[in-house]
Formats: sequence, structure tokens, C-alpha cells
Amino acid sequence: MHTARVLVAVLIIGAGCSAAAQNAPTRGDRNVLTHDQMVATNSVSIFDALEKLRPEWMTSRGPTSVTDATPTMPSVFMNGQLLGRVEVLRDIRVQDVGEARFWSAGQASARFGMGHPRGVIELKGR
Repeated sequence: MHTARVLVAVLIIGAGCSAAAQNAPTRGDRNVLTHDQMVATNSVSIFDALEKLRPEWMTSRGPTSVTDATPTMPSVFMNGQLLGRVEVLRDIRVQDVGEARFWSAGQASARFGMGHPRGVIELKGR
């Protein structure tokens, strides 16, 4: 009986730790920037900070089809709300953002729905 209780406790603790680990940025994760990393760039806007730290997040993939020559840029979400394309990052101050995360097209579709062929830059406010 005691062994069963210990086993259940270990399983519960292990499940809680793995769930927390899925949401926490890992050291060296190229898809996550912390507030401190962005502040260290001495940038005023998130656009400028990302341009210095992760310019690949803001690049165009080019046209998505032969009939539509419009370059596709990443979408920007902040606190779960769609703000627009990367140009809106010029109006958001580094001081107002706690974390920036890049989601690839496949991850973005699963998390934010279809319509983000270049991925999503997700911002979490402070």
C-alpha cells in the first residue's frame, strides 16, 4: 500500500514538472527571447530589438503562389490578440514586453489557426 502511494506521488510530481517544462523557455532556445535579453540591446522598439537579436524572425518567405506575388510576413500576436504584420513591432516598446517567441508556420497553424504561412511572433506583455 505504501509503495502504491509513493508511486502515485512520483507520477503526479513528474507530470507537473513536464507540463511546466513545456512552457518554460530552455537555455539557448532560438525561438524565445526574454525581457532581459531584449533590454540588453538598448533598443526602444521590439522591432529594433528583434532586428539585432533574431532578424530571421522578420524575413519574408517570398510569394506563396504563382498567382499571388504578395510576400508573406510573419503575423504578430500580443497576449493572444492579432496585431498585424511585423511593421506593428515598431510601435511596441521593449519595456512593455516580457517575452517574445517565434512559432513556425506549422506550429502557428496549430496554435493560432490557419493563415500564418510565415509563422507568428508572439509577444507576452509585462
